[in-house]
Amino acid sequence: MLCTFILLFCFSADLFDFGLADPPGSPPAPVLIQDQNRGSSLVLRCQTPQGHKGRLFKLYKTQDLVDTVQLDAEQTQAEFQLQDGTMEQETYYCCQYDNSMISPYTTVRAPPPGPIRPLTPPQLLVTPSDGRAIPGQMMHFHCQVPPTSLVQNPLTFVLRRRPWGAHIDQEVGRSSSPHFKVGPVSQKEGGTYTCLYQRTMSERIQNSDSSSAVAVNIAAHLPPPQLSHDGEGMLVCTGSPSYPGAHFSLYRQGADDPSARRHAPMVKHSAQFNVSEVHRQVGGGYQCQYSVLLGHEWAHSERSAAITLPCPTGSSFCSVPPTGYIPPSKGDRVDLALIIGSVSAALLFMLVVVIVGIAVHKHVKAAAVKRRQREQDTLWQQVHSRDHIIDLTLQRINFSPSDNFAEGNGRISVSEPIYDCPFSTFTSPFDK
Repeated sequence: MLCTFILLFCFSADLFDFGLADPPGSPPAPVLIQDQNRGSSLVLRCQTPQGHKGRLFKLYKTQDLVDTVQLDAEQTQAEFQLQDGTMEQETYYCCQYDNSMISPYTTVRAPPPGPIRPLTPPQLLVTPSDGRAIPGQMMHFHCQVPPTSLVQNPLTFVLRRRPWGAHIDQEVGRSSSPHFKVGPVSQKEGGTYTCLYQRTMSERIQNSDSSSAVAVNIAAHLPPPQLSHDGEGMLVCTGSPSYPGAHFSLYRQGADDPSARRHAPMVKHSAQFNVSEVHRQVGGGYQCQYSVLLGHEWAHSERSAAITLPCPTGSSFCSVPPTGYIPPSKGDRVDLALIIGSVSAALLFMLVVVIVGIAVHKHVKAAAVKRRQREQDTLWQQVHSRDHIIDLTLQRINFSPSDNFAEGNGRISVSEPIYDCPFSTFTSPFDK
């Protein structure tokens, strides 16, 4: 308390030195009152004595003039607002209206800081969008902040990187701009990247949460290999001729772990895999991949197109049931659909056989009729082609007693012809 009195006494002496002392005959001093806070602002009210008014009100911070209020008409009070960012923990203020005396000093204490509102984490965007780059390429990062955070205090953006296999983040850059440029990149720039932003407040810095991590792979582009089947029980994986002596891996399609690995000789860029060693199940495809060591980092190619291996005839693993197959028990019901299908197929086959038999019978019958017709036509042609002259020579028959005897004997006597000229029908006219 004694220290406060001494300090106020010194301040009063300073007021006389700076010309702020009360001149003789001045209006009485006002009273400076601290009102309730309004949001993030502190309100100080300069109240005149009863019966006095003023148009120009001034606010002093110890000895410095910090604010003035000019009114259109004389009033008994005026308000001053102190922003949260301009307030100190404990400060002395006084006020004055027109040419009045100076008010007593008022100790103004800043309100206790409220709970800090967490900042929304940003979103990190990278170009190229897939995070893959080759050595010597430039990469661009954009730390995108939610729109609600842009209208607040100035922001500082921080880009960080965690190398592959490390557990600590390294700061890549810090800037007031959300855009970062990294490069030309090399193998050491690979890893996961995150960003955050900082908001500068009155006496502290508030950090946002980190963005989601973005993976960045720096490696030379390896052309995808080709997988082929030579027909002799070998799978051949052929990589790029630019990378001889690569390490080859054979994968079953959809699997994460390789089924077999081979290291190609230093002068070759292909490797062979024995089908009998890897083809353990029926169906499915296979893919291959090769890897090369570039500097201190391994570069991996994409997987080749999948090929399906045929099941060798007589192979023991052809009968291996697929995964998840459960054989039926003896008490299971008969497959009615299979029986109906089999009967339908048999009936259809019999119907086809009957139709084919009828068609063949009709064809054979028609061929026989045509053959018989041709034979008749040939016969009649032969008949019509002959000379149709018939010898109708008439014989005279004499009846006599001897004839009766002959008739009794069952014999008939034939005499000479009744005409002399064979080409004349009658030799004499008819008797009338």
